[in-house]
This record gives sequence, structure tokens and C-alpha cells, in this order.
Amino acid sequence: MKTTKFKVVAVVFLLMTSTSFYACKGKQKDTTDNTTINSTPTTTNTTPAPVEISADDELSKGVKDATKDHPNVTANVNNGEITLTGDIERSKLPGLMQSLNSLRPKKINNNLNIK
Repeated sequence: MKTTKFKVVAVVFLLMTSTSFYACKGKQKDTTDNTTINSTPTTTNTTPAPVEISADDELSKGVKDATKDHPNVTANVNNGEITLTGDIERSKLPGLMQSLNSLRPKKINNNLNIK
């Protein structure tokens, strides 16, 4: 009985060692240096370009052109800001504001009376 247990233990031991030997047999010892040097930068400058603000003279010319079809609207330009005064019809306001925003002012102060 003792020899039978010994044989079983010996067979199990041999199976375990052969399995572990077989699993490690295909692996090669890693002796190479895996350090890589990346010569290209990985980060890029993702800051957006600054918003271009028109000079007052150029802005004044654009405002004069945008408001020429609106005789009851007065526009003043000062330090990149447009100040609107006067009267305008509700249906014409979006078109005027779109024209003025395309000039890229710092700010539009809308003091218009909407009819």
C-alpha cells in the first residue's frame, strides 16, 4: 500500500514538473534593452489662435457699410466696441447683427428700439 501511494505521488510529481518545464521551454531570456528613444515630439501646441480684433478705422468702415441699409440706426465705434442706437424692425435685426459680428468687434452694445 505504501509503495502504491509512493508511485502515485511520484507520477504526480513528474507530471507537474514536466508541465512547468514545457511551459517555460519556449520562452527566451530577455536580455535586450527595451528602452526606445522617440525623436519626434509627442505633444503639439493645441492652443487656439488668438481672436483677431479689427482696428477702429477698419471697423468703422465695415460698420458704415453694414448700417447703410438701416437709416434709423446710428453706430459708433470706440476701442473695438460698436454701440448701436436708434430704431429697427424686428425682422431686420438678425441680418444687421450677423453683418456686424462678421467684422469681429470686441463687443456690440445693442441699444436699439425694436419696432
